[in-house]
Amino acid sequence: MLSNHDMQRLQRLVNLAPYMDQEMQAKLLEVVRKLKAAEGQACGLPASAIADMEKAVPTDLVQAIVQDNRRSSLPGWLPPPKTAPVERGSGWQSPPEPEDRSRQFAMFDQMVDAMVGGPNDTSKLK
Repeated sequence: MLSNHDMQRLQRLVNLAPYMDQEMQAKLLEVVRKLKAAEGQACGLPASAIADMEKAVPTDLVQAIVQDNRRSSLPGWLPPPKTAPVERGSGWQSPPEPEDRSRQFAMFDQMVDAMVGGPNDTSKLK
């Protein structure tokens, strides 16, 4: 794997490719292809698998996809909705209201009365 410094040097060479003669461009292309093959082997794929993938998706198609992505100013498929800042409490759902638990308390009181008796009945506590 190339270091960051080596990648920067290679990028500078690639940027200078339009100013090179054909022989130098061919040599640069050969170096870049060798580096790509080395990267492919570093990821664990054999060179034949990488070649098959390159055949499956032609270079001009990949370049067209890249150009389409560069034309769009916003990433993603859908633009973000144009909305004003959300105002707290203005949503579709009203805030939760506390549950009326009086029936539960009454039921608990009835269970206590059945087991122990009323609040002043001490006959079952002996």
